[in-house]
Amino acid sequence: MPRVLRSHSSLLAGEPRSPNPASGAWTARRTGGFAPVSQEDDEMADNDPRGTTLAPWCLEVSVDVRDGFIVGIFNYCDRWCETCAFTSRCRLFADKAEIEASLDPGMKALVEATPLEPAPPPPPWLAELLQQMDEAVLKAAEDDEPFERALPAEHVAIEERAHGYVARVHLWRRRHELSSTTDPADPGTIVIWFHTLISSKVHRALHGLAEDEPEDRDWPPDYDGSAKVALLGIDRSQAAWLELVERGVANDTDAAACIADLIWLSESLERVFPNARAFVRPAFDEPAEVSRLLETEHRRVSGERS
Repeated sequence: MPRVLRSHSSLLAGEPRSPNPASGAWTARRTGGFAPVSQEDDEMADNDPRGTTLAPWCLEVSVDVRDGFIVGIFNYCDRWCETCAFTSRCRLFADKAEIEASLDPGMKALVEATPLEPAPPPPPWLAELLQQMDEAVLKAAEDDEPFERALPAEHVAIEERAHGYVARVHLWRRRHELSSTTDPADPGTIVIWFHTLISSKVHRALHGLAEDEPEDRDWPPDYDGSAKVALLGIDRSQAAWLELVERGVANDTDAAACIADLIWLSESLERVFPNARAFVRPAFDEPAEVSRLLETEHRRVSGERS
């Protein structure tokens, strides 16, 4: 029997998932909690009438899909949509495109067209979870506790170094009056694109760690995913600085200072988040599962046309 692909709404910010011991991938459980998928779990889901959330079709893959979108893919990407192969699978990209279309007078008729099918109501567990989230926000607003927990001195130093790198790149860009470019192969574009992203992901990772309560979750911590995105941005930025020096766009002094920041940040993040690079990002770190997803959908479409 093919595995039923279970997933949950992309309305959730973290969209956590739990490991499948057989494949190392992640899947959501029907109750709103998350657990490893096993044959026994699949059989229980198949026989459980309590409203399992199903994808539009059944697939023998582990990538979570809902309404054609890969669940959670936008949480751990670099936001560089122009270079991404998964934009057609990204809920955030689709929402952004819809907003942009709504501002275009030429798209007015399409945006205001009646949907072919009404949106299905959320499953009971999701409605309950969203209500709990709303109540938690209201309760937090009434409490006297600070919105974010204070960071230890070591982590404050990491965040300040990331901010310092942002300022250094900004000054370098202004001093050299670099022309704006969106060419993803240009090393200057890479440096400029990632310098703020690194800082924001460092902030999210450090504060996520400070707020973490391991006993309340059974899925991979979001802070490891955020730290991984920061580390990948650091890797690409470091290589870009070296290329800028080779091309004569940046001098040794400017590049050396920025690379020193990046090396320090990388070593510090690796120390604080030793499991970050092992974090499995939806789709990006699941090439085998994505290949099976595309192959299965190709067979499904071919079957419908024949």
